[in-house]
Amino acid sequence: MFSYTCLGQEVKNDSEYHPNVVGLAKNGIFQGHDVLKNHLSSFQNKHGNSHDFKTLHKIAVHDKMHYEIGSFQTENGDKFAQVIIWVGNSDAEQKILEAVYAVSPNKDTEVLDKITKARNKWVKLCNKHDAEKLVSELYTDDAIYYNRGRILRGHGPLSTEYSYMNSSSYSLQLNPKHVEVVNENIVFEVGRCSGSYPLPYLLIWKKQADGSWKIYMDSNY
Repeated sequence: MFSYTCLGQEVKNDSEYHPNVVGLAKNGIFQGHDVLKNHLSSFQNKHGNSHDFKTLHKIAVHDKMHYEIGSFQTENGDKFAQVIIWVGNSDAEQKILEAVYAVSPNKDTEVLDKITKARNKWVKLCNKHDAEKLVSELYTDDAIYYNRGRILRGHGPLSTEYSYMNSSSYSLQLNPKHVEVVNENIVFEVGRCSGSYPLPYLLIWKKQADGSWKIYMDSNY
């Protein structure tokens, strides 16, 4: 048991984070307590203590897991948005994944329409049973797929993982419940699937150099 900084707030033990926690931020992926501990300490040194934590949307995957989109501020005035995957009982929940990005204005008034168009294309290709094209056209080259503790990266592993979509009997719809525009380059989305997989999903969209939006992180269970 150790003491470390949780987004600028001192945590007296390791109970808030799962031993296999995964952290995502602008500067990379952080896996495990020790690595995340160092990252969060650096975060506090740069931004100060955190406060004003708010839950913007929360959705249950099952009775021992839920997805959350939230926000907080730091004492130097910076604002951040976060997505969290919580696991465990309600009285002893732990973060198994946490992604944090700085909040800043997005001047593109059509960003939500662009995300909707990209999502609709995802659904179209999924229901055309073309997993390889879906991944190549709608996921970043370094995309992350997080599922039951597994991390897959890149088009090849994701196309293989999603090969079940190639079955003619597979069908799916994505029904967004909350879409949070974080900044000019990042959008969080949480929603619920319907069809062959009737459970929640979690996405992080990232803007590309050509102005298109692709999925950087995808998680479902």
